Amino acid sequence: MERRTFVRLSAYTALALTLPFAESCGRTNDPLALPLLFSKIADKKTLIETGLAYRRAVKDEDNQTALSEKLARGMPTMDAEALRRALNYQVKQEFKAGTTITVSGWVLSVTEARQCALFSMLNS
Repeated sequence: MERRTFVRLSAYTALALTLPFAESCGRTNDPLALPLLFSKIADKKTLIETGLAYRRAVKDEDNQTALSEKLARGMPTMDAEALRRALNYQVKQEFKAGTTITVSGWVLSVTEARQCALFSMLNS
């Protein structure tokens, strides 16, 4: 891993673990639509802009059904809190594996980018 990428990821992780939720992110009823760690450092506007950028970059995922299916794939039916925990675990595993994407200058896991895209659909 390049040093620059490592430093960015380390700083991002440190911020995500120490900052409270951004109050302006609002609450959404769909646990698939709020990237837990990223929402701690980004406001609602940033989440929406990042989601829009991802949707422009990945055209085949630019609809709510496709995003929901990809985010829920492999997850058994569970309550909202369990689903949030499972998605958060998936995000951490993607960072460990290097399954990341740069969207609007942010290094995100693919799951977080998809969550931002879904968030932008539900909050625009």
